[in-house]
Amino acid sequence: MDPILAVGGLREALRARRIPIVAVCPLIAGRAVKGPTAKIMSELGIAATPAAIAAHYGGLLDGLVIDEVDRDWAGSCGIPTVVAHTLMSDDGRREALAAAVLEFARRL
Repeated sequence: MDPILAVGGLREALRARRIPIVAVCPLIAGRAVKGPTAKIMSELGIAATPAAIAAHYGGLLDGLVIDEVDRDWAGSCGIPTVVAHTLMSDDGRREALAAAVLEFARRL
């Protein structure tokens, strides 16, 4: 996300929006779900935790969805957090996660 957020004016536009921004944490138990996220975070000296994800995008996120195995982080993220099953291994899990994210955003 960082290269996208580096586009001129994008962060400002996101801060000015009227709807909540909810992110799904790309980590489960400190490991990247897909791609090099945890490796890059390690190279940058950023802990591979939901709290670090929330802090890294500070000011842009209104809420964070974290995986059930990371539920102990829910109170440490500094923003509203919802616990859900975030590994989208089949269509049913994808739909359940989408529903959880949308409901969370509505509550925000």
